[in-house]
Parts: sequence; structure tokens; C-alpha cells
Amino acid sequence: MFEGIRRSDWRTRPDAARKLAFELAQRGEVAYWVEPLDRDSASRNRADQRGGAREMLRLRSAKLLDAAYRFVCECRICDRSVNGLRLALGRNVGLPSPLAVHIDETGEVRRAKVVWRRGPIIGVRLYDAAPAGALKASERFALRQRYYAVPN
Repeated sequence: MFEGIRRSDWRTRPDAARKLAFELAQRGEVAYWVEPLDRDSASRNRADQRGGAREMLRLRSAKLLDAAYRFVCECRICDRSVNGLRLALGRNVGLPSPLAVHIDETGEVRRAKVVWRRGPIIGVRLYDAAPAGALKASERFALRQRYYAVPN
């Protein structure tokens, strides 16, 4: 059987709440309070770290490149915003600090920085496009091909 005391002023009187909790603990009883879920603040806290709105994507592929614009691994774009991407790596590999992302849909290559990582899922911030002479036309063409990472 549960017994309890319901009061609405515990937040404004934390010393009284602590005192009651201590007395209940002395008697071997449990004291707790339930905070109402404020859905708006929870969603605001998650969104606070984003610079802009994000767009969910399906079946969009990309390739990660190192600072010398050499292939590192395949990835899938989960969602994107104006200045960033959430990517699912094709394999869980170590990533170089300065890197670039080749977006297969548009063919653009943009410099990027890993902002967060949770296993094979990473968040990258996108910067300016790769310099014009960084990749030869043949290298850009090869990156756009379908099975670039599969060895012959």
C-alpha cells in the first residue's frame, strides 16, 4: 500500500521537503516527489544546440575524405541543416581531424569538422567548399561513381 503527501509548494520550500524526507527515512519510509513533465522545455533543450532547423533525409549517401581529399569511408546522411550533417558511417573507423565530405547527391565537396560522435553516428559542421584545384576532374568523377569504396 502506498501512502503519500501531496503538496504543490515543495519547489518553493526545499528545506521543508528535505526535513520531511529525512523524517520519513528515519521511519523506514520512502519520500519522493514527481516533477511534471514540461514537454516544451525538454524539446527546447535538445534544440538549443542546433544552429538551424534540420531536414530528415533517406537514402542519401556521402563519402568522407581526409585533409588531402583521399577517401576514408562511405556514409549515409541521416539529416542535414544549413551548416551540418548527421552521418551514419559505413564502418566504425577513426577519423582524421580535418576532413571533407563529398555529398553524392550534389557532387560538392565541403570541408568539415566532427562535432560529436556516438559510435558509427557522427555530427559534422560544414564549412566552405573545397578549393577548386584540390581535386582533379577525374577524381571528382570517380567519387560520384556508385561503388567507389568497393575494391576490384
